[in-house]
Amino acid sequence: MEEGVFMKKLITGITTLLTCAVSLMPLSASAIYIPADSYETIHQQLEGYTFIKEVEVSKKDPNFPNDYELYIKMPNENDSGCTVKLLTKENYDAIRINLPDANGRQILSDALQQVGIDGKVFHVEKTNYECRLYKTVSNNDIKMLYSLLNDNNLITEFVYSTDLYSIHEGIANSESLSRFGFCSYDYDKGIWTPPEEQIAKRNQLVELTKELLPDATVELTSFSDKDEGFTAYEASVVPASNMTLKEWIDFSMKVNEKIGVFGGFAINEESPPVFKTNNVDLFNAVEGDSNCDKQMDMADAVLIMQALANPNKYQLSAQGSFNADLDDNGITVGDAQTIQELLLGL
Repeated sequence: MEEGVFMKKLITGITTLLTCAVSLMPLSASAIYIPADSYETIHQQLEGYTFIKEVEVSKKDPNFPNDYELYIKMPNENDSGCTVKLLTKENYDAIRINLPDANGRQILSDALQQVGIDGKVFHVEKTNYECRLYKTVSNNDIKMLYSLLNDNNLITEFVYSTDLYSIHEGIANSESLSRFGFCSYDYDKGIWTPPEEQIAKRNQLVELTKELLPDATVELTSFSDKDEGFTAYEASVVPASNMTLKEWIDFSMKVNEKIGVFGGFAINEESPPVFKTNNVDLFNAVEGDSNCDKQMDMADAVLIMQALANPNKYQLSAQGSFNADLDDNGITVGDAQTIQELLLGL
Protein backbone atom coordinates (compact mmCIF):
# COMPACT_ATOMS: atom_id res chain seq x y z
CA MET A 1 0.00 0.00 0.00
CA GLU A 2 1.32 3.43 -0.90
CA GLU A 3 2.23 5.55 2.10
CA GLY A 4 0.06 8.46 1.03
CA VAL A 5 -3.02 6.26 0.68
CA PHE A 6 -2.35 4.69 4.07
CA MET A 7 -2.07 8.11 5.69
CA LYS A 8 -5.44 9.14 4.27
CA LYS A 9 -7.05 6.03 5.75
CA LEU A 10 -5.19 6.63 8.99
CA ILE A 11 -6.42 10.16 9.50
CA THR A 12 -9.82 10.21 7.80
CA GLY A 13 -12.42 11.35 10.29
CA ILE A 14 -11.70 8.66 12.88
CA THR A 15 -10.06 10.93 15.45
CA THR A 16 -6.91 8.88 15.27
CA LEU A 17 -3.25 9.68 15.65
CA LEU A 18 -0.13 9.53 13.61
CA THR A 19 1.50 7.42 16.29
CA CYS A 20 -1.47 5.08 16.68
CA ALA A 21 -1.77 2.49 13.91
CA VAL A 22 -5.40 2.81 12.90
CA SER A 23 -6.93 2.21 9.51
CA LEU A 24 -9.95 0.68 7.87
CA MET A 25 -9.56 -1.63 4.93
CA PRO A 26 -12.10 -1.94 2.09
CA LEU A 27 -14.25 -5.05 2.21
CA SER A 28 -12.65 -7.99 0.46
CA ALA A 29 -14.36 -9.77 -2.39
CA SER A 30 -14.58 -12.96 -0.30
CA ALA A 31 -16.47 -11.39 2.59
CA ILE A 32 -18.66 -13.57 4.77
CA TYR A 33 -22.30 -12.47 4.81
CA ILE A 34 -24.69 -12.98 7.69
CA PRO A 35 -28.42 -12.39 7.01
CA ALA A 36 -30.09 -10.21 9.63
CA ASP A 37 -33.80 -9.59 9.97
CA SER A 38 -33.47 -5.95 10.96
CA TYR A 39 -31.18 -3.21 12.20
CA GLU A 40 -32.00 -4.35 15.74
CA THR A 41 -30.03 -7.52 15.01
CA ILE A 42 -26.96 -5.37 14.47
CA HIS A 43 -27.40 -3.65 17.79
CA GLN A 44 -27.43 -7.00 19.55
CA GLN A 45 -23.76 -7.13 18.55
CA LEU A 46 -23.26 -3.79 20.33
CA GLU A 47 -24.93 -4.73 23.60
CA GLY A 48 -22.91 -3.38 26.51
CA TYR A 49 -21.25 -0.70 24.37
CA THR A 50 -21.80 3.05 24.66
CA PHE A 51 -22.36 5.13 21.53
CA ILE A 52 -19.71 7.82 21.10
CA LYS A 53 -20.10 9.60 17.79
CA GLU A 54 -20.96 9.43 14.11
CA VAL A 55 -18.13 9.74 11.63
CA GLU A 56 -18.85 10.55 7.99
CA VAL A 57 -16.29 9.54 5.41
CA SER A 58 -16.56 10.03 1.67
CA LYS A 59 -14.27 8.28 -0.79
CA LYS A 60 -14.37 7.71 -4.52
CA ASP A 61 -13.49 4.02 -4.13
CA PRO A 62 -16.93 2.30 -4.26
CA ASN A 63 -15.71 -0.49 -1.97
CA PHE A 64 -14.89 1.94 0.84
CA PRO A 65 -17.57 2.37 3.55
CA ASN A 66 -19.20 5.80 3.69
CA ASP A 67 -19.82 6.34 7.39
CA TYR A 68 -19.16 4.92 10.85
CA GLU A 69 -20.62 4.91 14.33
CA LEU A 70 -18.13 4.58 17.17
CA TYR A 71 -18.95 2.61 20.32
CA ILE A 72 -16.87 1.92 23.43
CA LYS A 73 -17.26 -0.67 26.18
CA MET A 74 -16.78 0.80 29.63
CA PRO A 75 -13.95 -1.00 31.46
CA ASN A 76 -13.93 -2.70 34.82
CA GLU A 77 -12.07 -1.10 37.71
CA ASN A 78 -8.67 -2.66 37.06
CA ASP A 79 -8.75 -2.92 33.26
CA SER A 80 -5.73 -1.44 31.47
CA GLY A 81 -7.58 -1.19 28.18
CA CYS A 82 -11.07 -1.47 26.73
CA THR A 83 -12.64 -2.53 23.46
CA VAL A 84 -14.18 -0.23 20.88
CA LYS A 85 -16.33 -1.05 17.86
CA LEU A 86 -16.94 0.79 14.60
CA LEU A 87 -20.31 0.10 13.04
CA THR A 88 -19.72 0.55 9.31
CA LYS A 89 -22.41 1.23 6.71
CA GLU A 90 -21.23 -0.24 3.42
CA ASN A 91 -21.95 2.00 0.45
CA TYR A 92 -23.33 -0.60 -1.92
CA ASP A 93 -26.28 -2.96 -2.17
CA ALA A 94 -25.76 -6.62 -3.00
CA ILE A 95 -27.41 -9.44 -4.88
CA ARG A 96 -26.55 -13.06 -4.14
CA ILE A 97 -27.20 -15.24 -7.16
CA ASN A 98 -26.83 -18.96 -7.69
CA LEU A 99 -26.07 -19.50 -11.37
CA PRO A 100 -25.00 -23.06 -12.32
CA ASP A 101 -23.17 -22.00 -15.48
CA ALA A 102 -19.47 -22.17 -16.20
CA ASN A 103 -19.67 -18.70 -17.74
CA GLY A 104 -21.71 -17.28 -14.86
CA ARG A 105 -19.59 -14.21 -14.18
CA GLN A 106 -19.79 -12.99 -17.76
CA ILE A 107 -23.51 -13.72 -17.97
CA LEU A 108 -24.19 -11.65 -14.86
CA SER A 109 -21.94 -8.79 -15.99
CA ASP A 110 -23.73 -8.67 -19.35
CA ALA A 111 -27.13 -8.72 -17.65
CA LEU A 112 -26.20 -5.81 -15.35
CA GLN A 113 -25.05 -3.80 -18.35
CA GLN A 114 -28.18 -4.63 -20.34
CA VAL A 115 -30.46 -3.42 -17.53
CA GLY A 116 -28.28 -0.35 -16.97
CA ILE A 117 -27.16 -1.16 -13.41
CA ASP A 118 -23.75 0.06 -12.25
CA GLY A 119 -22.34 -2.99 -10.51
CA LYS A 120 -19.55 -5.52 -10.31
CA VAL A 121 -19.70 -9.31 -10.10
CA PHE A 122 -17.65 -11.38 -7.64
CA HIS A 123 -17.38 -15.17 -7.69
CA VAL A 124 -17.99 -16.27 -4.09
CA GLU A 125 -17.89 -20.07 -4.25
CA LYS A 126 -18.89 -22.85 -6.65
CA THR A 127 -22.03 -21.54 -8.41
CA ASN A 128 -22.65 -18.62 -6.04
CA TYR A 129 -21.99 -15.06 -7.17
CA GLU A 130 -22.33 -11.66 -5.59
CA CYS A 131 -23.25 -8.54 -7.52
CA ARG A 132 -22.40 -5.27 -5.78
CA LEU A 133 -24.52 -2.33 -6.88
CA TYR A 134 -22.69 0.96 -6.39
CA LYS A 135 -25.44 3.39 -7.36
CA THR A 136 -29.08 3.65 -6.35
CA VAL A 137 -31.32 1.28 -8.24
CA SER A 138 -35.10 1.00 -8.26
CA ASN A 139 -37.17 -2.04 -7.47
CA ASN A 140 -38.07 -2.11 -11.14
CA ASP A 141 -34.37 -2.36 -12.08
CA ILE A 142 -34.00 -5.36 -9.77
CA LYS A 143 -37.14 -6.96 -11.18
CA MET A 144 -35.87 -6.43 -14.73
CA LEU A 145 -32.55 -8.05 -13.89
CA TYR A 146 -34.28 -10.99 -12.25
CA SER A 147 -36.68 -11.40 -15.16
CA LEU A 148 -33.84 -11.28 -17.69
CA LEU A 149 -32.01 -14.09 -15.91
CA ASN A 150 -35.06 -16.10 -14.88
CA ASP A 151 -36.67 -16.09 -18.33
CA ASN A 152 -33.78 -18.24 -19.50
CA ASN A 153 -34.03 -20.50 -16.44
CA LEU A 154 -30.47 -19.61 -15.48
CA ILE A 155 -30.75 -19.07 -11.73
CA THR A 156 -31.78 -21.04 -8.66
CA GLU A 157 -31.34 -18.25 -6.08
CA PHE A 158 -31.69 -14.47 -6.24
CA VAL A 159 -31.56 -12.46 -2.97
CA TYR A 160 -31.38 -8.66 -3.11
CA SER A 161 -29.99 -6.99 0.05
CA THR A 162 -29.82 -3.36 1.09
CA ASP A 163 -28.40 -1.68 4.21
CA LEU A 164 -25.26 -3.74 4.69
CA TYR A 165 -23.26 -3.25 7.90
CA SER A 166 -20.03 -4.57 9.34
CA ILE A 167 -18.54 -4.18 12.81
CA HIS A 168 -14.82 -3.52 13.17
CA GLU A 169 -13.35 -4.24 16.60
CA GLY A 170 -10.48 -2.40 18.25
CA ILE A 171 -8.92 -1.29 21.52
CA ALA A 172 -8.29 1.90 23.47
CA ASN A 173 -6.08 2.53 26.48
CA SER A 174 -4.96 5.43 28.65
CA GLU A 175 -2.04 6.26 26.37
CA SER A 176 -4.10 6.44 23.19
CA LEU A 177 -7.03 8.26 24.82
CA SER A 178 -4.70 11.03 25.95
CA ARG A 179 -3.88 11.93 22.34
CA PHE A 180 -6.10 13.86 19.95
CA GLY A 181 -5.69 14.24 16.18
CA PHE A 182 -7.08 17.22 14.24
CA CYS A 183 -6.34 16.37 10.61
CA SER A 184 -8.76 14.66 8.22
CA TYR A 185 -9.06 14.23 4.49
CA ASP A 186 -12.07 15.28 2.40
CA TYR A 187 -12.26 12.73 -0.40
CA ASP A 188 -14.92 14.71 -2.29
CA LYS A 189 -12.89 17.92 -2.36
CA GLY A 190 -9.52 16.20 -2.33
CA ILE A 191 -8.09 18.39 0.44
CA TRP A 192 -6.69 17.97 3.95
CA THR A 193 -7.91 19.94 6.92
CA PRO A 194 -6.13 23.34 6.71
CA PRO A 195 -3.50 23.96 9.41
CA GLU A 196 -5.36 26.98 10.80
CA GLU A 197 -8.48 24.85 11.43
CA GLN A 198 -6.38 22.22 13.17
CA ILE A 199 -4.68 24.83 15.36
CA ALA A 200 -8.09 26.30 16.23
CA LYS A 201 -9.25 22.87 17.42
CA ARG A 202 -6.02 22.47 19.34
CA ASN A 203 -6.59 25.81 21.10
CA GLN A 204 -10.11 24.71 22.02
CA LEU A 205 -8.64 21.54 23.53
CA VAL A 206 -6.12 23.59 25.54
CA GLU A 207 -8.86 25.77 27.01
CA LEU A 208 -11.11 22.80 27.75
CA THR A 209 -8.23 20.93 29.41
CA LYS A 210 -7.62 23.93 31.70
CA GLU A 211 -11.27 23.65 32.74
CA LEU A 212 -11.41 19.87 33.19
CA LEU A 213 -7.81 19.11 34.24
CA PRO A 214 -6.41 22.39 35.63
CA ASP A 215 -2.93 21.00 36.39
CA ALA A 216 -2.46 19.17 33.08
CA THR A 217 -0.35 20.35 30.15
CA VAL A 218 -1.01 19.96 26.42
CA GLU A 219 1.89 19.07 24.13
CA LEU A 220 1.54 19.81 20.41
CA THR A 221 3.26 17.74 17.72
CA SER A 222 2.98 17.74 13.94
CA PHE A 223 3.78 15.60 10.93
CA SER A 224 4.36 16.91 7.39
CA ASP A 225 4.06 14.90 4.20
CA LYS A 226 5.60 16.81 1.28
CA ASP A 227 4.39 14.32 -1.31
CA GLU A 228 0.78 14.58 -0.16
CA GLY A 229 1.10 18.25 0.69
CA PHE A 230 -0.37 18.36 4.17
CA THR A 231 0.59 18.91 7.79
CA ALA A 232 -1.23 16.97 10.49
CA TYR A 233 -1.37 18.23 14.07
CA GLU A 234 -1.97 16.20 17.19
CA ALA A 235 -2.03 17.08 20.88
CA SER A 236 -1.12 14.97 23.89
CA VAL A 237 -2.68 15.76 27.25
CA VAL A 238 -0.25 15.17 30.11
CA PRO A 239 -1.94 15.11 33.54
CA ALA A 240 -0.20 16.19 36.73
CA SER A 241 -1.00 12.82 38.33
CA ASN A 242 -1.95 9.37 37.10
CA MET A 243 -5.48 8.95 35.76
CA THR A 244 -7.47 5.72 35.57
CA LEU A 245 -8.76 4.39 32.28
CA LYS A 246 -12.30 5.36 33.24
CA GLU A 247 -11.14 8.91 33.94
CA TRP A 248 -9.51 9.09 30.53
CA ILE A 249 -12.67 7.84 28.85
CA ASP A 250 -14.74 10.40 30.74
CA PHE A 251 -12.32 13.17 29.74
CA SER A 252 -12.26 12.10 26.09
CA MET A 253 -16.05 11.90 25.93
CA LYS A 254 -16.34 15.45 27.32
CA VAL A 255 -13.82 16.65 24.75
CA ASN A 256 -15.83 14.92 22.04
CA GLU A 257 -19.02 16.57 23.30
CA LYS A 258 -17.49 20.05 23.33
CA ILE A 259 -15.26 20.14 20.25
CA GLY A 260 -16.06 16.97 18.31
CA VAL A 261 -12.72 15.19 18.79
CA PHE A 262 -12.36 11.83 20.53
CA GLY A 263 -9.17 10.23 21.86
CA GLY A 264 -7.21 7.64 19.92
CA PHE A 265 -7.93 3.94 19.42
CA ALA A 266 -6.64 1.09 17.24
CA ILE A 267 -8.85 -0.89 14.87
CA ASN A 268 -8.23 -4.41 13.55
CA GLU A 269 -7.70 -4.13 9.79
CA GLU A 270 -9.11 -7.57 9.01
CA SER A 271 -12.45 -7.47 7.19
CA PRO A 272 -15.25 -8.59 9.54
CA PRO A 273 -18.44 -10.38 8.44
CA VAL A 274 -21.07 -8.22 6.75
CA PHE A 275 -24.60 -8.16 8.12
CA LYS A 276 -27.44 -7.82 5.62
CA THR A 277 -30.41 -6.21 7.34
CA ASN A 278 -32.93 -6.00 4.48
CA ASN A 279 -33.19 -9.08 2.30
CA VAL A 280 -35.59 -9.70 -0.57
CA ASP A 281 -35.88 -13.17 -2.07
CA LEU A 282 -37.09 -12.69 -5.64
CA PHE A 283 -36.85 -16.38 -6.51
CA ASN A 284 -39.58 -17.19 -3.97
CA ALA A 285 -41.42 -13.84 -4.01
CA VAL A 286 -45.16 -13.57 -4.57
CA GLU A 287 -46.45 -10.39 -6.22
CA GLY A 288 -48.68 -8.38 -3.90
CA ASP A 289 -47.87 -10.57 -0.87
CA SER A 290 -47.37 -7.79 1.69
CA ASN A 291 -47.68 -10.07 4.74
CA CYS A 292 -45.31 -12.72 3.29
CA ASP A 293 -47.65 -15.68 3.70
CA LYS A 294 -46.81 -16.91 0.17
CA GLN A 295 -50.11 -15.81 -1.37
CA MET A 296 -51.83 -12.63 -2.49
CA ASP A 297 -55.23 -12.06 -0.90
CA MET A 298 -57.35 -9.34 0.64
CA ALA A 299 -55.30 -9.46 3.85
CA ASP A 300 -52.39 -7.98 1.90
CA ALA A 301 -54.43 -4.97 0.82
CA VAL A 302 -55.62 -4.50 4.40
CA LEU A 303 -52.06 -4.62 5.79
CA ILE A 304 -50.91 -2.00 3.27
CA MET A 305 -53.69 0.35 4.33
CA GLN A 306 -52.91 -0.27 8.01
CA ALA A 307 -49.21 0.39 7.49
CA LEU A 308 -49.96 3.65 5.70
CA ALA A 309 -52.47 4.80 8.34
CA ASN A 310 -50.51 3.72 11.43
CA PRO A 311 -46.85 2.99 10.58
CA ASN A 312 -45.84 2.86 14.25
CA LYS A 313 -48.07 -0.14 14.81
CA TYR A 314 -48.10 -1.82 11.41
CA GLN A 315 -44.88 -2.26 9.45
CA LEU A 316 -44.00 -4.11 6.30
CA SER A 317 -40.82 -6.16 6.13
CA ALA A 318 -38.31 -5.55 3.36
CA GLN A 319 -39.73 -8.59 1.55
CA GLY A 320 -43.31 -7.46 2.10
CA SER A 321 -42.58 -3.95 0.85
CA PHE A 322 -40.91 -5.31 -2.27
CA ASN A 323 -43.80 -7.70 -2.98
CA ALA A 324 -46.43 -5.01 -2.44
CA ASP A 325 -44.77 -2.26 -4.50
CA LEU A 326 -46.62 -3.11 -7.70
CA ASP A 327 -45.99 0.17 -9.53
CA ASP A 328 -42.36 0.73 -8.37
CA ASN A 329 -43.45 3.98 -6.75
CA GLY A 330 -43.14 3.03 -3.10
CA ILE A 331 -45.97 1.70 -0.97
CA THR A 332 -49.13 3.72 -1.66
CA VAL A 333 -52.90 3.36 -1.56
CA GLY A 334 -52.65 2.53 -5.25
CA ASP A 335 -50.89 -0.76 -4.43
CA ALA A 336 -53.76 -1.82 -2.17
CA GLN A 337 -56.26 -0.88 -4.87
CA THR A 338 -54.32 -2.82 -7.50
CA ILE A 339 -54.33 -5.93 -5.32
CA GLN A 340 -58.11 -5.67 -4.91
CA GLU A 341 -58.56 -5.26 -8.66
CA LEU A 342 -56.37 -8.26 -9.40
CA LEU A 343 -58.31 -10.38 -6.92
CA LEU A 344 -61.56 -9.29 -8.57
CA GLY A 345 -60.17 -10.05 -12.00
CA LEU A 346 -60.43 -6.43 -13.19
